Amino acid sequence: MSSPIVVPVNNGASGAIAGTYSALRKDIAYWLNRTDLADQIPGFVKMAESEFSRDARLRSSFLTAEVSGYTPHGEFALPDDMLELMELRFNGYQLHELTFEEGRHASAGQYFYRRGGVAVVVGAPSGQWSLIYKQKLPALVFDGDSNWLLRDGYDVYLWKCCEVGSVFLRDSEAATGYNAKYELAVEQMMAAINSQRWGGASLAVRAPGVV
Repeated sequence: MSSPIVVPVNNGASGAIAGTYSALRKDIAYWLNRTDLADQIPGFVKMAESEFSRDARLRSSFLTAEVSGYTPHGEFALPDDMLELMELRFNGYQLHELTFEEGRHASAGQYFYRRGGVAVVVGAPSGQWSLIYKQKLPALVFDGDSNWLLRDGYDVYLWKCCEVGSVFLRDSEAATGYNAKYELAVEQMMAAINSQRWGGASLAVRAPGVV
């Protein structure tokens, strides 16, 4: 499989702060006003990252990647960092996805199904495949690690981690407050992204068939 080609998506938010995993952990401890959570804070970050992937607002801004390859038997492994499959083409034709049970009993047509982490093209043909997918947010592991959300939405990361930490500390009032900060930060970041994407143009509703 060839290496993914990342298609840049403009995720800039006003006042973006460059950050690292190390700096984030220190800020979480500072805002929670605790010095005894060094072992727990990495868990707060992992839980926050899981929630980011489920937040439909944030998912819409995740980076998109393209990858391609050749298969002699109609099967190939899907990318490990795939969050959502957007389009799959085989020999230039777009394939439509079937459920596992539907795919097992299909014998022909421009279809594919998934068997675990493998895409199976109906009919087991040989050929060139290409797919477009949304990438998972790269997890923070080492001190110097960063990713696009930490760079462009540092406050989004920080407030969600502090919310998770407050739940761990059984401080419901603080958790509610940090959740409010998180929601506001997400709204502001997405507003900035949409403004840059669409140039602030207002939406217009058109009648069917009107071009």
